[in-house]
Amino acid sequence: MGNPFIVAEDLALKTFLGNITVSDDKSSPRTVKTWFGYPDVEIRDQAFPFITIDLIDIMPANERQTYGYLVDSDYQGTITPVSGQMYDYLIPVAYDLVYQITSFSRHPRHDRALMYQLLNKFPSKYGYLTVPNQLGTENSIRSMFLDGFVKRDTVESETGNRRLLRNVLTVRVVSQMSPQTATAIKTVAYVDINTTTSSIPSGLLAVPPSVN
Repeated sequence: MGNPFIVAEDLALKTFLGNITVSDDKSSPRTVKTWFGYPDVEIRDQAFPFITIDLIDIMPANERQTYGYLVDSDYQGTITPVSGQMYDYLIPVAYDLVYQITSFSRHPRHDRALMYQLLNKFPSKYGYLTVPNQLGTENSIRSMFLDGFVKRDTVESETGNRRLLRNVLTVRVVSQMSPQTATAIKTVAYVDINTTTSSIPSGLLAVPPSVN
């Protein structure tokens, strides 16, 4: 089984950013690495320049939510089709996934190259992201919007020799929660308060009742 809701978009976005390159007078073109979140120096090499991906919001897309039933043979690309068997299910739940895409560099030429390539990949209009379904049999072309761009350059030392050039893009990807995931969500019918239970895992003690 492939990647479900959110994970599929994460990996599709990382793949989408995989062919960005930079060069300068001292080096030939090289591929810019992309990470989920800022790279920890104890875990991986902070080799500049690099790009980070952060999921910063998940918004219900009520303005484009529709209602009704769909019918297909693979349950919205989540179940292997069986000859002669069809599935009917509620239309998936619409969401917008909001990402922050940030480039980090030390060299001004790298910074401009990254800015140019990122703004081409995330235009203000007509942007899209190709996301495979869970079976890996089909791709969906998702609309993708550039909601914001800011420059966040800083100087990291008093001598001014550790400048950090940053471009921060806010990108919104149209998505939906598959029917398989949505129907698996359980609703709490009621909650018992101050109810004593005998089902206590081994090694743990019951919480004593409060004393007035």
